[in-house]
Amino acid sequence: MASFFYIYVGYVVPASTLIPVVAGFIFYDRINKPLRALLIYLCGAFVVNVVATIMALNNQNNLLLLHLYTIFELVTVLFYYLHAFADKRASYWITVIMIAFTLLCILNMFVQTVYRFNTYTRPLEAIIIIVFSGIYLSRQNNVAHRDPTTTSGRWVASGFLVYFCSSLFQFIFSNVVSATVPKNIKLLIWELHATFVLIMYLFFLRAIMNEQRQR
Repeated sequence: MASFFYIYVGYVVPASTLIPVVAGFIFYDRINKPLRALLIYLCGAFVVNVVATIMALNNQNNLLLLHLYTIFELVTVLFYYLHAFADKRASYWITVIMIAFTLLCILNMFVQTVYRFNTYTRPLEAIIIIVFSGIYLSRQNNVAHRDPTTTSGRWVASGFLVYFCSSLFQFIFSNVVSATVPKNIKLLIWELHATFVLIMYLFFLRAIMNEQRQR
């Protein structure tokens, strides 16, 4: 089971980031601006996954990377929604949240230290993305019946919801799980987490393929 875990979580799922990335660059001229912005998030996620895997293989604590990645992830996901909403009021609040969250994450590095899971800022990040994804879907609910090009945005928002909703409680209790839960249960939790990441990437691939066909 352990060997399967390390191959699946350490190699298969991180490599799966390349599936929507490659599709996005192949069809770059045929996808919309929000999906092009999403590629920034995906490329960054791939690089971070590779670095985290290398550090883990060398028995190095990579939690500092998680603290920094939390900032990158929130900023790039909201950068996607900045283009997806294309609304001045939304743009204002997205910019405010980007700045405030970044400052909060830097402060949290001293509060929780970079050697522990960031169980204050990571769940907050998840909630922010869940809220924006829910708002986007509610706005597009009626439009989608008239405009098929909104379908790609719905796939992306649904992908975010699948991953961040499923991972929220893991983000909250990461330090508790790490310290008290038996190893086999921890492996199962991380395998489930990796599976939801993979599902999210497949949703993004579906969005890219849908968008390029519409054009």
